[in-house]
Amino acid sequence: MTNKSKDFMTNGKIAQSVAAGTIVITFLTLISKSLGFVREIIIANLFGTSWRLDAVFIALTPVTTTIGIATGGIIAIFFPIYHGLKLKDPERTKIYAGSLLKLYSIIFISLGVVFLIFPDIIIKLFAPGFSDEVLHYAARKLRYLSILPLINGSQALLGALLRAERYFFQYGIAQLIFNFVAIPVIYFGAAYLSEASYVLAMILGNFLVVLLYLRYARKFASFRGKFILPETAQTFKYAFPFMLSASLSTINIVVDKMFVSMLPAGRVSSLQYSTTLLGIISTVVSIFAMTSYTELSEKVAAMDLKGAQERMRKTVTSSLNIAIPLTAWVVVMAEYLIRIIFQRGAFSEESTMLVSAALLGYSALLILRPISTVSSNFLTSSKKVKWVFYVVPVSITANAFFDWILIKPFSHAGVAASTSLVLFISTVIRINIVKHFGVKFLPLSKVMKQIGVAISVAIMVFFLKNVLGPITWVLIGNTAFLALFVFMARDELRTSFSKIKAFLKRK
Repeated sequence: MTNKSKDFMTNGKIAQSVAAGTIVITFLTLISKSLGFVREIIIANLFGTSWRLDAVFIALTPVTTTIGIATGGIIAIFFPIYHGLKLKDPERTKIYAGSLLKLYSIIFISLGVVFLIFPDIIIKLFAPGFSDEVLHYAARKLRYLSILPLINGSQALLGALLRAERYFFQYGIAQLIFNFVAIPVIYFGAAYLSEASYVLAMILGNFLVVLLYLRYARKFASFRGKFILPETAQTFKYAFPFMLSASLSTINIVVDKMFVSMLPAGRVSSLQYSTTLLGIISTVVSIFAMTSYTELSEKVAAMDLKGAQERMRKTVTSSLNIAIPLTAWVVVMAEYLIRIIFQRGAFSEESTMLVSAALLGYSALLILRPISTVSSNFLTSSKKVKWVFYVVPVSITANAFFDWILIKPFSHAGVAASTSLVLFISTVIRINIVKHFGVKFLPLSKVMKQIGVAISVAIMVFFLKNVLGPITWVLIGNTAFLALFVFMARDELRTSFSKIKAFLKRK
């Protein structure tokens, strides 16, 4: 590796390694997710699973979906192009980053105008089963949210720029701001705005995050250059297929909500609660995949295929060491977990059953997502555009089909299970595509053994429920899952403690 490449890989004092970055973002994200728990508890207590909350979540769906599609592919391909360009001309990377931000600001503003002018039509597309009353309520909220594409889109691009520069601490600390703003806005605003206080919280919280990102990332972007560079055009050329692929889970969730909108009130918000809770539980798993993408992109840019394969294997191994015991715990303890967290105020026993059923359907995502993400990251870094694109129509078609098959016998839980089933199919396809290019990163034998052990513990704990009292069962069951987690994730825990210890010593 050249001296220039080495300088690029270390990138100054503030830039961090994957391990250090994972620990930093994990720590900051855990604080943010803890606040997220508080936020979700407040929302559940104030609003339960009401039809108005269903409407608010549906109003947010067009915004999050379009931004996810618009930025997902760009961010995915941004890393390899950015790192490749930085190896050749570091100054040009600033002009490239500025060019993307300028161009996308126009796209984000245009999306906001569409939401402002045609909210009723858009809501009808995303929730065809809504009554007129719910539809009009959701459309009014979408008008208020028309500013959010510019805010959230800019946040996504600026956050990617910080991660590309290994500014993991700055990226993580900014994420804390959202909940510090959202919680008081929701709590105190509910008396005056009801469920619409959530809309206001989304706008104000994300706006302040963008301001922080701008402060940290401005030295990495220059707005003085040409509006469109050759690299900008190349980004769009490669990104278009990735836009759908990187946003596949988002698209499938939209399809899920379209089906669920035809069910009785409360089912849409049940899916939202369960996906939010799943996101909180899988924090560390997702961070491993996110921070490792920076190093994977660098290795692919340097044509180090063997190093890329080793990075992928380490990422998947660490992720699954955490994800497998967590999944077993969620499957057995879902109902009790939701009851403890949410069941108070407007959140009733019925709400608990609705959310726990959805959470069970989604639980397999904990294991499947890191494998799917790592394989997609390799294809993205390698610019294997057509292979990534082929997975998209298969997954979307399969998701709609399984939603249609499973919604009648299992209601919204069947829709959630459909998402897990489709991700399993698409993950198998991606693994085989990556293998076609000579990269074998999944330690299948080890994974199957771990899943077998986790299933055995889960079955044992489940059957103890019929023998022990409720409190004793919860204590013993959680102790068993904690022991399973410590056993499987012992290497990750040891590494984390050593990194934290070394960090504290430097201080």
